[in-house]
Amino acid sequence: KIARGWHGPVDAPPAMTQQHPGRDSPPVWWTDMAAADGAAPLRVAEWENGPEWRRENGWTGSDFVHAQTAPVHIPGYLLDSPGGGPRLVGAAHFGPAAESHRGLCHGGTMCALMDDVIGWCGFCASGTCEPWSGFTVQIDTSLRAPVAVGAWLRVEATIVRREGRKVWVEASLSDPLACSDGRPRVHCEAKGLFLIKKEDTCQ
Repeated sequence: KIARGWHGPVDAPPAMTQQHPGRDSPPVWWTDMAAADGAAPLRVAEWENGPEWRRENGWTGSDFVHAQTAPVHIPGYLLDSPGGGPRLVGAAHFGPAAESHRGLCHGGTMCALMDDVIGWCGFCASGTCEPWSGFTVQIDTSLRAPVAVGAWLRVEATIVRREGRKVWVEASLSDPLACSDGRPRVHCEAKGLFLIKKEDTCQ
């Protein structure tokens, strides 16, 4: 059974809950955002339609970040433009398979999230999502604080500048529930350069 909703397949393998406890219970801050009026979730076929559809359409494995069994998992993104430029916001769950030091996740998992959100934000440079319309060519990531195994964090990226095919994106990973001086704790920040394919722009 495959759910056609934007969160992807609801029937994960039986072992998934054991391998990634808490993954089937996203935080309230995220479910409230996804249910809010005006929320615009990305609808991406390769996330939603299951492994059989992926095989039939050229994929050979599961998504590195969006598969429910991935060590670090983003169930989906919301698209908006609060400051004029497109912005993506998502929730990321860090499972036990992401562990490095005792109880803490590998720094590479944060880098993987920055790569993913910057790339998908670049796909939204036109204001609507156009998957695989370009590619990320550079990412500069700063790791600010470790991430505990089992954490749900907010991942966000915004397009801050565009010149022709070049799109500059800024991204962050933060904990909305762990605030300091009224601001969410930032675990990671990144700046990236995304390049739109020549055939997808007239500039």
